[in-house]
Amino acid sequence: MPKVSQERLDRYRQLDTDAFAFKNNLVQQFFARAAEQGYNLDPEAHHMHTGFFQAPHRTDPTGADIAMFGSPCDLGAIGLAGTRHGPRAVRERSRFFGPYNDATGNIPFEQCQIVDLGDVNWSSASLGVRIQDDIYQQARDAAKAGAVTLSCGGEHTTSFGVLKGLSEVHNDSFSLIHVDAHSDTMATWGGDSVNDGSVFRQAVLNGFIDPERTVQIGIRGRSNILWEFSHDSGMTVISADEVFEKGIDYVMDKAHEVAGKEKTYFSFDVDGLDSSYMMGTTGPEPFGLTPRQVRDIILRSREFDIIGADMVELNPNRDSNQMSTHVATGLFFELLSLLADCWVTRNGRTNPTQWL
Repeated sequence: MPKVSQERLDRYRQLDTDAFAFKNNLVQQFFARAAEQGYNLDPEAHHMHTGFFQAPHRTDPTGADIAMFGSPCDLGAIGLAGTRHGPRAVRERSRFFGPYNDATGNIPFEQCQIVDLGDVNWSSASLGVRIQDDIYQQARDAAKAGAVTLSCGGEHTTSFGVLKGLSEVHNDSFSLIHVDAHSDTMATWGGDSVNDGSVFRQAVLNGFIDPERTVQIGIRGRSNILWEFSHDSGMTVISADEVFEKGIDYVMDKAHEVAGKEKTYFSFDVDGLDSSYMMGTTGPEPFGLTPRQVRDIILRSREFDIIGADMVELNPNRDSNQMSTHVATGLFFELLSLLADCWVTRNGRTNPTQWL
C-alpha cells in the first residue's frame, strides 16, 4: 500500500483538536460551565463534589428539581445483610458514569437542578422508625420543596418510606412500574409488617399505590408461591420468561395500558437482573433479565409521568469484583436520566444544575 498522502495527513491533522473541543454544543456548553464549578471528568482525579455522579451536596432540598439520597438500611432484609453499604458503593462507582447519556443524547445536569442530600440520618435502630419516620421525612421534605426523588438503597423496605412521603405531598395513590425477581407482596414475616417481602402489599393497604395500575416485571423463582396478593389485588405480573418470549415492546405496551397517564413511581430491585450479572444482592435469582433489557424498560418509561424512583438491594458484601456495583450504577444513572427527561417534559423548560 502506498504511504498516506500529505494532503490526507493535513486533513487528519486539522481534526486533531483539544480533548474538550467538542462539536456537540450541548456537551461543550456543559463542560465550559461545569468544569469551572468543580466537575471533573477524570474518574481517578480528586473530586470536589462527591455526590452521586458528582451532584452538588445539599442538606436542604429547596430549589432542587431532583433530590437524590441514600437509604443505607438492611434491618428488614430476608437474607444476608449488607445492602446498607449500597449507597456508598454506588456513589464511589458513579464517578465512572455521566454526564452524557449516550442513548438519549441528554445531560441530566443541563436539564434540571440535581442535588444529593446525602444519606438519611437515622434517629433510631428500629426498622419501623427508620421506614415510617426517617425515610418518610426525607422524601416528604424533598417533595414539599418541589423535587422528585431518586433514592438508593438499602433494602426494598426503604421504598415504603419514600412512597409514604410522596403520597402524602401529592395526595395521590400512584401507578407503579416495578422491576424485580420478587413481587414483594407477602404477609408479615418475622414480626415486621413492612419488610423486604411485604413492602408493596403494605403500600397498597396504606393507599400509596393503586394495585390495578401496578405492573411487576421480571418476576420468577421459588418464591412465586408467596405472591398471591399481587394477583388477587389486580396487579399485572409479567414474568421474566414473558419478557424474553414476548419482548420489551409487549411489556411496555402492557405497562402503558395499565399505568396510564397518572403519576407513576418506578422501583428497581437489582435482583431483577439475572444472577450472572447480579450476585451482589440479597436474593440473587437465575433466569432473569439482562442489563440491556432493564435499560430498555427505563428508556420506554419516559412515556409515563414519573414523580419518583429508586434502586434497591445492591449488596457490596457479595460483590468481590465490583461487577454488580458497576452494572447497578450504570442503571442508576439511567434512572437519573429518566427523571430529568420527565421533569423537562412536565415543566416545558430546563433549569441547569449549579454547583456553587
